[in-house]
Amino acid sequence: MNGLNRRSFMARVAAAGAAGTGFPLLPSIARAETETLGALAQSKGILFGSWVRGASLDRDRKLTEIVARECKIVTSAVEVFWDTHSHRPGEMDFAQADAMVAWCRAHGIAVQGNNLLWYKRVPAWVKQTTDPKAARKAITDHITETCRHFAGRIHSWDVVNEALRPKDHRPDGLRVPVLLERFGPEFLDWSFEAARAADPKALLVYNEANFEYEMPDQLDRRKAMLGLIDRWKAKNVPVDAIGMQSHLRVEWQSKFDEAAYAKFLQEVSDRGLQIILSEVDVVDRGAPGDIHARDAAVAATYKRFLDVALANRKVTAVITWGLWDKDSWITRGYETSFARPDGLRPRPLLYDDDYRPKAAYAAIAEAFRAAPARA
Repeated sequence: MNGLNRRSFMARVAAAGAAGTGFPLLPSIARAETETLGALAQSKGILFGSWVRGASLDRDRKLTEIVARECKIVTSAVEVFWDTHSHRPGEMDFAQADAMVAWCRAHGIAVQGNNLLWYKRVPAWVKQTTDPKAARKAITDHITETCRHFAGRIHSWDVVNEALRPKDHRPDGLRVPVLLERFGPEFLDWSFEAARAADPKALLVYNEANFEYEMPDQLDRRKAMLGLIDRWKAKNVPVDAIGMQSHLRVEWQSKFDEAAYAKFLQEVSDRGLQIILSEVDVVDRGAPGDIHARDAAVAATYKRFLDVALANRKVTAVITWGLWDKDSWITRGYETSFARPDGLRPRPLLYDDDYRPKAAYAAIAEAFRAAPARA
C-alpha cells in the first residue's frame, strides 16, 4: 500500500484489535447528519457511495471524515484486484482488502468489491499458463477463494468487468482478449457460478462502460449488453445486476437523449436485473475555463443524467468514481482524451482540492430529492 511498507501495514492491522483495521476510526457523530448524500439517497431506498483508495484512508484524515459522513457504500478497487494480491500460483494475500473492509464495517458502510475478473488485471503468471485447464482452474480458484474469504462482509461483487467491445466485430459484441480466445463466452458463465457458490448472499454484478450517448459504438454496446443478458437468462447464469460505469462528458451532452437512455435502462430492468451506476464522474473537457461556469456545467451534467437514471426504480445504487478532485483518474491524466485543450486542471468530482463541496454536490443532492422512492 502506498505510504506503508508491508511490515508496518501488517503491524497496524494486527494492532487494531477487534476493529481489524489500520485506518483511523472516527467518532459515530461523523454519520449523524441527516442531509448527507448517503442519507438523502437512503431515504429513497438508494445506496450512495464512492470509490476510495485505501492509501487515502490511511493518510488523509479530512477525506476519511468525508467518506465516513457521506457514504453508505464504498467500492474497493486496488485492494481486491487479482494481480494485487496474487503474484504467483497459490498466493492469496488479502491484508490490504481486509483493512479496507474492516474500516468500512466499523463505520456502518457497505462494501462493493471491484472487481474479480478484468482482462487488464489478470496476473502475469496466469497469462503465461499454456494449459487451458490449468488457467481455468486458476480463475475459478481465485474467484472462489476471494469470495469465500469475504463472504458475509461484501454487499456486491463486480464479478466480470468490461467484457464488451463491439469494435472487435464479434456478433455477440464481446472483447477479444486472452480470456475469450482461450475459453469462449462460457468464461463469463462459470465466473458468476463460482462467485455464487462461494458467497451466496452477495449481489453479483456485471460491470461495463459506455452506454450513455447516442454514438455508434455506444448504441452497439447497448444491443450487445441486452443480448448478453438474454443469453444469461436462458442459461440461468446467476447475474443479479448490471453496473453502468457512467463516465459522463460535458462535451457530449448534445448526444445524450433522455428518452433513449431511459428506454435502455427499462429494457435492462424489465429483464429482472438491478442497475448500479458504478463509476460516476464527469469529464469537464468542453466546459468553460472559468471555474464557476465550469462547475455549473459539470453539475448540470450530473443532474441531467441522474434525473433520467434515478427515475428507474431498479437503479439501486450510485457510486461516484471518487469524491475529491485531487484523487480522480481524470485529474491524474490516466486517459489522454479527457485532457482539456486549454491545459486547465480538471474539476470532475464533488469536492475541490481543498475539500470544499462544489455545485456537483448540490446537483446530486437535488437528484436524490427528486427521485421516486424504491420499495
